Amino acid sequence: SSAFHPHLGGVEELTRRLAIELTNRGSRVVVATTRFPTNLPGRETLDGIEVRRWRFVPPAGSWKTTVRFVVHLLPDVISIVRSLRQHGSDIVHVHCVSNNGLYALIAARLLRLPLVVSMHGELTMDATGVYQRSWFLPKLLRYLLRHADVVTACSAQTLAEGAAFVSIDLGRRGQVVYGGISRSEFDDAVPERRSRPYVLAIGRHVWNKGFDVLLRAFAKSGLDDTWELVLAGDGPERSELTALAAELGLADGVSLVGRTDRKRTAELFRGCEIFVLPSRHEPMGIVNLEAMASARPVLASHVGGVPEIVLDGVTGMLVPADDVEALAGALRRLANDPALRTALGIAGRTRAEAFDWSAITERYVELYRSVLRP
Repeated sequence: SSAFHPHLGGVEELTRRLAIELTNRGSRVVVATTRFPTNLPGRETLDGIEVRRWRFVPPAGSWKTTVRFVVHLLPDVISIVRSLRQHGSDIVHVHCVSNNGLYALIAARLLRLPLVVSMHGELTMDATGVYQRSWFLPKLLRYLLRHADVVTACSAQTLAEGAAFVSIDLGRRGQVVYGGISRSEFDDAVPERRSRPYVLAIGRHVWNKGFDVLLRAFAKSGLDDTWELVLAGDGPERSELTALAAELGLADGVSLVGRTDRKRTAELFRGCEIFVLPSRHEPMGIVNLEAMASARPVLASHVGGVPEIVLDGVTGMLVPADDVEALAGALRRLANDPALRTALGIAGRTRAEAFDWSAITERYVELYRSVLRP
């Protein structure tokens, strides 16, 4: 995986949940991930899952990075191969292609193991534009997509994006496997109560997520006198969002609550009246499913793979990205229509059942079986 605990995000949570579900089914799983920051332990057990970390130094960047790559490549590859051989690995599965993809590819080839590559929107969702700045990562991704035994993507839109990137038809090698949710995690959560009904948004505070658009829409909606906007998460744009809220006169109507653990996140979902994901681009949006599992109406941008999850007018409402007026209008409509909120939430809850981790894990297991060599 390109990232894992203690980092938080969609890829990290998907890797964690899949590892847990596979373990519960009797498989032995080891999560191999990046050792960043470098003071993290090279090996530990989390949630009953063995986690091993390596530097995954890339062969690109400054001359210092290149020197580090040359120095560390052989010992790191030997360590990884030895670790996977000791583990008895049958399959190597890459989640979100970054520098991890190179080391996974080398290990899989040396051990003659099947390689599964899962795309999670890395071409367009990285906040730093790493694929646009790097000469190495696009070449690596193209090679992996052309030669992996199976390629999965978190949405049909992301799969099409990957196929277009390599200019080939992935055929039966290409499969859509959505992210999953644990319904019990939200069923068991105690709803968070606040002094006013609240709109919830959660995610990394980066430009792609469009939280600046949400702040402007909330100000324009006129709901700030009677409703609260709760924005959870953290990231490089947090100070800018705080300043924008003050500039818009929303200091008393907006709460930036920072990063939240899984327990608090579930409580926030259960307690909100409306969930909003105002992304400028979104490969899938696992948080939409989490809101639906909590029986909450979803208001999201009509971008990327979101329409594959949120059915407009059925489980939520979709508006054009970057459209402050449309988002403000939809907020007002949902806030003023409790019956609509309830209907969308109930329908969303029903739809979320198809995305339970048990079903998503079975899809991956089927793909694993299809590439296991006798």
